Amino acid sequence: MTEPDGSSPFDPTVINENQNCLPDRYEILSILGTGGMGRVLHARDKVLGREVAVKLLIDRYARDENFAKRFLNEARAAASLNHPNIVQIYEFGSTGSCAYLVMEYVDGHSLKDLMTESGRYSEGRAVELAGCAAEALGAAHARGIVHRDVKPDNMMLSTGGEFKLVDLGLAKCLDSDGSKTETGHCMGTPHYISPEQVLGAKVIDLRTDIYSLGASLYCLATGSVPYAGSSSAHIMSRHLNDPLPDPRDLAPELSDGFCQVVRKAMAKDPVQRHQDTEELREALSVVRAAARPAPDQVGLDSTSAAATMLKASPSSFEVTDLHAIEHALARTIGPVARVLVDRESRHATSRTDLLRALAGQVVEEGDRRRFLRECGHEVDGDTSRLGSGSQTSFSGPVAAALDPEVLSTVTRHLADRIGPVARVLVKREAAAGSGLTELAGRLAEQIPDPAARHGFLEAIARLG
Repeated sequence: MTEPDGSSPFDPTVINENQNCLPDRYEILSILGTGGMGRVLHARDKVLGREVAVKLLIDRYARDENFAKRFLNEARAAASLNHPNIVQIYEFGSTGSCAYLVMEYVDGHSLKDLMTESGRYSEGRAVELAGCAAEALGAAHARGIVHRDVKPDNMMLSTGGEFKLVDLGLAKCLDSDGSKTETGHCMGTPHYISPEQVLGAKVIDLRTDIYSLGASLYCLATGSVPYAGSSSAHIMSRHLNDPLPDPRDLAPELSDGFCQVVRKAMAKDPVQRHQDTEELREALSVVRAAARPAPDQVGLDSTSAAATMLKASPSSFEVTDLHAIEHALARTIGPVARVLVDRESRHATSRTDLLRALAGQVVEEGDRRRFLRECGHEVDGDTSRLGSGSQTSFSGPVAAALDPEVLSTVTRHLADRIGPVARVLVKREAAAGSGLTELAGRLAEQIPDPAARHGFLEAIARLG
């Protein structure tokens, strides 16, 4: 590897020049790369005896007093974050004309580099990685930090398989005064930039990260950026004006659910996107739970909700009515409403039967009544017994064998791996009547990732 100027990352002259910008406790080992802001160095903390990564601002930024101040303010905010999926910032400061940032060293590669080497990711893996990024961004957003440059280049996997989001909070300071227009640095990378960033909006909120993460997810699963172009200006214009190309044009095996999530995340109007990372994570969890199995993955068997949906005959209900019912149900139980409406509508013999079956999936009495009223269904008496057969409550054989607290724990462990849809799946499978081992085995079939499936089974085994 060589630097843009032709120098080696181990060139003593270049290393010594940068060494003068750092406190004595840090010994530079090599140069990891050079970007728009400056150099990233691999160094050793001689006091604590650990390897670190150091980011140095290039001279024209470091000598700008206002910019350097903003850089340090953003570094201070980012340093307050402590999350396993976020690269930890250890120290920041300045020495003379240099501003520096010392952070956790990740022995690994960016998702972009890994994809260049091995090709695009499967749908399940891409969704899993996007979920990790969404979790990290959620922690940052909770502290008022917007990344503004989310892309596969800024997502890393360590050699141990740990996901890390880098450069959190640092992109924001680059354009906070709105005066700089360097494509790819001040406004975000053109291939992943949000429309509001292109337009130079004065207020950029967390939904810009939602858009860029959607664009990243598109790239991870298709191997191509959403919008290509002959120049940065051309690419940014396409983000503003062109409809999103269908991901299935590049990867035909991608599911409808996956494409819907990407389309919503990349809506040009921020109001039409997922409004926070929690909403996005729930949508991703539903995709993972209902995803069609890839040839190299352990799939869902014929008893799973996803398989039922794929094999069932089309619903006889009006599409517009089903959409209205789904919308009303989603306000109570979230994105999994789509899966439930699709499934139940294929079996219900009337609209009343459909509404009663769906209402049975709503835990709280007040929420059930509100859902039914919104759908124009008269509510009379106690609704707690509503549902499709025995699927609506933990009654029957399993209730005698399994304590409600055990079922709650099972639900929590499953939700950690596939999201909110776990509650529905546990309720359905528990109603079939079985012991804990058999129940865990059936639920494990709904977890597409082998490692996560194994972890779930081990966690449930400890309950016995």
